[in-house]
Amino acid sequence: MKQRILALSLAILLAGCAAGEPALPDRSAPPPEQPAASGEPVADRHGDPALVDDPASPYPMAVESWQVDMDGDGTEELVELRAEKCYFGNESAPEKLFEGNGIRPYTLVVTKGETVWELPLGWEDSGGFILNPYYFPPEDSERTGSCWTTDRSGNPVLALWFDTISAGGAGNIDVYAVAFQDAEPAFLPIPEYGYNIEATLDEETMISQVTVLETGHTETLDLMEWLASYEKRNREHGHDFTFEPIYDEDGALEWPVAPGNIDGFYHSKKAEQGITLRQYVYGSVHMDGMGALVTTLSWEDGQPVILDQHFDWDY
Repeated sequence: MKQRILALSLAILLAGCAAGEPALPDRSAPPPEQPAASGEPVADRHGDPALVDDPASPYPMAVESWQVDMDGDGTEELVELRAEKCYFGNESAPEKLFEGNGIRPYTLVVTKGETVWELPLGWEDSGGFILNPYYFPPEDSERTGSCWTTDRSGNPVLALWFDTISAGGAGNIDVYAVAFQDAEPAFLPIPEYGYNIEATLDEETMISQVTVLETGHTETLDLMEWLASYEKRNREHGHDFTFEPIYDEDGALEWPVAPGNIDGFYHSKKAEQGITLRQYVYGSVHMDGMGALVTTLSWEDGQPVILDQHFDWDY
């Protein structure tokens, strides 16, 4: 029995490390966006060499900017994603400050005539420490991006997502949405850490029932079909292992278990209305990736509305 468990653990590890075959759901960058249709906001994106310093602004680096009529009055507002430079001191030249590399907090600046709103991203109270997104240009991180979408009434919404460098490299992202509410730009609600699930398993049929707690959405996962898919992927990479359920001496199922664990968001993209978000779903250990929860979210009167939710099982 111990040898079988050891061989199984080794097979799972090899499956996760096999070249060209990810053990987790596809977390690659989304396909390049098609050119915006006429009338849609077009980003004025700058690379680092073209960043413009504005000494009058505490956020002097214009990372992206758009001209958009956010409030529907017929006049476009200037919307800028800006970053604050990071500096550090050096004992050899105490009178100087040197610019740091790579990590710069963001803020969103919206200008309407003489009125300027600044919306810092990630500076909320988070239980004792301050969170702020890291500056990774989209060309440097597949998990950093932005898009203009709409709410249910067709009002413009700016969606932003940032690589958090978290979860041991698992690729979680922070997601924000901004639209005009009560005559000024404001953040729209998005579940802070995504949605939660619970799962049960019928050990005779090896069918698991998985439920999203916040919405009540329920689907089933066939763990025997998942095992067959797991074995097929391993064999495609030359690993001759057989995957089958493991039971303890009393006949209780030890592996696999129902997929009752879920990460935060790891991927975002534009939807026809709102955005589509993905969360990684797994079993007893993180390498037992069983699929993803896919949620398309929009807003109505400033409140979130789920347009579609389903599981994308890994088989």
